Amino acid sequence: MELIIVTGLSGAGRHSVLGALEDSGCTALDNVPPRLLEPLIELEAKLRPGRVRIAVGMDSRQEDFVEDFAPLMARMQDGSIPVQVVFVEADDSVLLRRYSETRRPHHLALLGSAEEGVRRERELLATIRAQATLILDTSHLNLSELRQRLTSLLPELPARGTAIRLLSFGFKRGVPADADVVLDARFLPNPFYVEALKALTGKDAAVKEYLLEFPEFREFLERTESWLRWSIPLVRQEGRAYHTLAIGCTGGQHRSVALIELLAQRLHPDVEALVVRHRELGG
Repeated sequence: MELIIVTGLSGAGRHSVLGALEDSGCTALDNVPPRLLEPLIELEAKLRPGRVRIAVGMDSRQEDFVEDFAPLMARMQDGSIPVQVVFVEADDSVLLRRYSETRRPHHLALLGSAEEGVRRERELLATIRAQATLILDTSHLNLSELRQRLTSLLPELPARGTAIRLLSFGFKRGVPADADVVLDARFLPNPFYVEALKALTGKDAAVKEYLLEFPEFREFLERTESWLRWSIPLVRQEGRAYHTLAIGCTGGQHRSVALIELLAQRLHPDVEALVVRHRELGG
């Protein structure tokens, strides 16, 4: 078992760090009081024998957090579980801007001033910051850059690549809400109007063979494949959990399904974590 404790200044991005660690394969738990960490680890060891990475979030809102942290770390370091402490921080100006944008009060601001709260918390957590394995400044990082920074600081984390989802759908039921890219195939020849093909779907060889006879269908397929091969490495650099390309036709039965099936067939040998789904076919 390995343990990563994520703490730091409120508003600096602790939740985003935990989310990135969870996407990398860690079991992530937030707002864990120091006194409950050791029982939690013991329970995890019993329930999940083998190699487990746990990331826990702790912050100054927890009662006696600062007082309990030092003895907790002493006990953990005497044990057999590797422990890393990630301290997340940001410049005062950045923290104040984030509080202004969210209009949430700082929990340590006795007079309602976020500036006072930031100052008091920075002073309160100074001893914990000094014990940190690594300090992560998020002042000028977006979410993608944060994930990349974590990977460079914690290279032993497993790299979970972006899943590439290929989705067919019918426009008559609306555009999928989770699509990142949507292509419209309704201008292509429609097998629905061919009596022998009407009851089939784009999964059937006869429908694919019919569509591949048309140069515009072949060009749509080739251009889309070329664009995917170019864009997928760039998308994966952002560290997303998944990226969805959706192709739609009128009913989501023939053209879009055939395109997705043929794209998957062409990309499968070279693209890892490729997921194929046909919304209107129920799978």
